[in-house]
Amino acid sequence: MYIRKAEKKDVYDCVPLIYSAGVPLFDYIYGHEQITAEHFIHKEFLSEYGYTSYNLHWVVEDQGKVIAVVACYATKDLSRMDNGTIKNILKMYKFRFPRVLMRALNSSSVVTKPSETSLHVANFGVHPNYRSKGIGTQLLQHLKMHAIEQGYSGLSLDVSKANPKGQSLYERIGFKVVEETAFKDENTQRMPNGRRMEWYF
Repeated sequence: MYIRKAEKKDVYDCVPLIYSAGVPLFDYIYGHEQITAEHFIHKEFLSEYGYTSYNLHWVVEDQGKVIAVVACYATKDLSRMDNGTIKNILKMYKFRFPRVLMRALNSSSVVTKPSETSLHVANFGVHPNYRSKGIGTQLLQHLKMHAIEQGYSGLSLDVSKANPKGQSLYERIGFKVVEETAFKDENTQRMPNGRRMEWYF
């Protein structure tokens, strides 16, 4: 079992894991008639830039199979990520682009950004057969070392209020809740509010 940067060839293992990290949010933004959220994630994973691009992700591999995935990025990456996702939305949804983009903008109220001194963690998914085995902890410890090597002093992430088990894991590692975030779109009842958590070392 080892941790490495994601590659395009990992797409079929990674997409279900990325999707599992935020099913309601991904469906809210990208689910539209014939185009499913997983279809969009698949296409964007193979692109060079975007919030679910392979370029941002790390994976845990065991016996040739990806069993966990996580994205990690800095403030300096945000412009390319935003531009990449906008281009991917336009390419896939065409005349539905304004609706999907508006939903993506609404979601920014519960998807916070890294600070200048930290890296941000997102799209954190572990295969169901490998949960509760310490893999998530190992992956976050790896990202801690990666952050330190890059000159950062912390990690941040967002956790749904509907995911107390996930929040408990992060708190055991050292993360603390620093902000309550409220979903912006008042017309939908599907999206829980969130919490921003930070871990400085």
